[in-house]
Amino acid sequence: MVLSVATRNRTPFRTLTRSIGMFPSPRLESARLRALTLSAIAFVSLALALTPQLSGQEGIKKGPWKARHAPPGWLIHSTSNYQIQSQVEVEKAKRLADHMEGMLKVYKKYFPPGKPSSGKAYAVKLFKNREAFIDYSGAAGAAGYYSSTDREMVLYDTGRWMDEPQTVATGGDGEIDFEALKQRMQMDILGVASHEGWHQYFHWYVVSWIDLPSWVNEGMGDYFYTATPKVVGGKKIPAVLGRLNQERLPTIQAAVRANKHVPIEKILQYTQREYYSNPGVCYAEGWALCHFLLHSENKSYNDLVPRFVKRFRNDGNREKITAYIFKGVDFAKLEEEFKAWVLAQKADDPVGDAVKAANEAMIKKAEKEAAAAGSGQGKPGGEGKPNGEGKPDGEAKPEGEGKKSA
Repeated sequence: MVLSVATRNRTPFRTLTRSIGMFPSPRLESARLRALTLSAIAFVSLALALTPQLSGQEGIKKGPWKARHAPPGWLIHSTSNYQIQSQVEVEKAKRLADHMEGMLKVYKKYFPPGKPSSGKAYAVKLFKNREAFIDYSGAAGAAGYYSSTDREMVLYDTGRWMDEPQTVATGGDGEIDFEALKQRMQMDILGVASHEGWHQYFHWYVVSWIDLPSWVNEGMGDYFYTATPKVVGGKKIPAVLGRLNQERLPTIQAAVRANKHVPIEKILQYTQREYYSNPGVCYAEGWALCHFLLHSENKSYNDLVPRFVKRFRNDGNREKITAYIFKGVDFAKLEEEFKAWVLAQKADDPVGDAVKAANEAMIKKAEKEAAAAGSGQGKPGGEGKPNGEGKPDGEAKPEGEGKKSA
């Protein structure tokens, strides 16, 4: 599966469904570049069928490596379950490997494999930048992908790592740091790895070419995208789950408000082709539906996704399994509960937040300058009160005024 870069889903709703495919039209791409500092970067996943079209860079072997396969400038960092083939420093390779080891525990917790590990490490290529990634993959619109054919996940260092503090985009003087703002809007490398790692795990989980229905396949990938490493009581836990996917939320909210989302009962039966024909809405809805079901206050919904995936692994008949898992579910009620939940969530707005912070900083600066000017008035340069202020020269009290004669 491929995570592709597109304009963030904060665009007006009518344009969302046009932002499709791995290679945007020149017109859309030009608009995206012009607005890059004022818009965020999001992603849409594409069909696995696209990956065979990716071209390999000479000298870089696809799939797992032995030590002799590492080209100059590359290193291999291996853990129990992952082999990180890295073009960046070993410290980042270790952080990526640690994150993926944690995510593997999460995948197995939600979807127990029921079989021993194969003993083979998952291969992950980490390129130093976007240019090197594109040179290898030919995936000009992608932020990362997993290829079951090549048995590898391929990523590049976007510069944004969720385990690092976010850069402040507004200075104390009210100036917006557009480079910092742009960086905050980049794809999170660990989030991309979590999404693609789910596809990588599922391929091993089923050991077949069965395509998991897109609503849950891409929906769970986007759900795992937000998984955050965390230390609790001095001990690092695999990941904190359940954060909102802020790249997807604005799109599904816009779709629900405009009544342009796909009814739940219908999207559950969508083929991959139908799902990809309207990616902006479908990917956002797939994430929102998975998130809602897993965390709904209606506990009867919470195990629907895990049960669906487990059943699908053993059968593969989408229509049959959907009918079985969702038997007894009141779809009209589910639809209303889902829409109410979507609209009740708060969407982040990093650009708006930066502008607001800049305005507040400028107001405080102006107030401080005004206060300084006011407190210093009449003091500099001997400009204090004139001699006898309020009493014109010669209008002082006459000698002896106010004093009675002895």
